Amino acid sequence: MRRILLRPMCAALAALGAMACGENKGAQTDAVSDTVSRHYVGTLPAADGPGIVYDLTLVNPAEDSLAGDFRLSMTYLEAENGQDAKFDSEGRWTALRGIPGDSSAVFFQLVETGVRPDTTAFLDLGDSVVLLGAGLQRAQSGLNYTLTLTE
Repeated sequence: MRRILLRPMCAALAALGAMACGENKGAQTDAVSDTVSRHYVGTLPAADGPGIVYDLTLVNPAEDSLAGDFRLSMTYLEAENGQDAKFDSEGRWTALRGIPGDSSAVFFQLVETGVRPDTTAFLDLGDSVVLLGAGLQRAQSGLNYTLTLTE
């Protein structure tokens, strides 16, 4: 009985200790369920407006997990008669390895839930992610497609 109670308590203390020491920048751990979430934000270029604010949260069932759930909010600035238009999506994400030109690169593949699931990919750079285009290619335009990990 003691062993059963000690494991969750040790996990909770370890998670709290890591957070208190400043480890896992931008990652939040739920000590009760061992879930970890990472939150990324950035304004990306838009073809017909001043930009699109991306707000992405990746949720892991455990810190060392390579898959989980995501929530993505995209706010198109001044999209409809000068008013912002917001679109939310959610689904599953998976960490995969290998993009053209870099077989060791890690990227997150997001697959929306719904009738017509859309797939989006972000290159993982540690403290940021970069939106990838068709064929998992980085943008050649020189424009900034980076979302930054927040605290």
